[in-house]
Amino acid sequence: MATKEQIAQIVQLRGTGHSLEEIAKIVGLSKSSVAYQLKLLKKKSSKSNSSEVFSSAILAGTIGAAGGLALAILIQELKKGK
Repeated sequence: MATKEQIAQIVQLRGTGHSLEEIAKIVGLSKSSVAYQLKLLKKKSSKSNSSEVFSSAILAGTIGAAGGLALAILIQELKKGK
């Protein structure tokens, strides 16, 4: 199970264009765990305000300014995929 810090780092890394393989190596999870966490976040964002979901993930992991940028990019990418 991913920690809040790992989830925040996953959001940040994915938002800045890292592949699932790269993220898995950096955060110390399997590729399938990373994909699962992103799937859960996407599912939560479709049921509520996506900004709130990802902001919560970032704040819970106490990621700094780079996380905010990553959040904006990730939200934009998820909206394209809908």
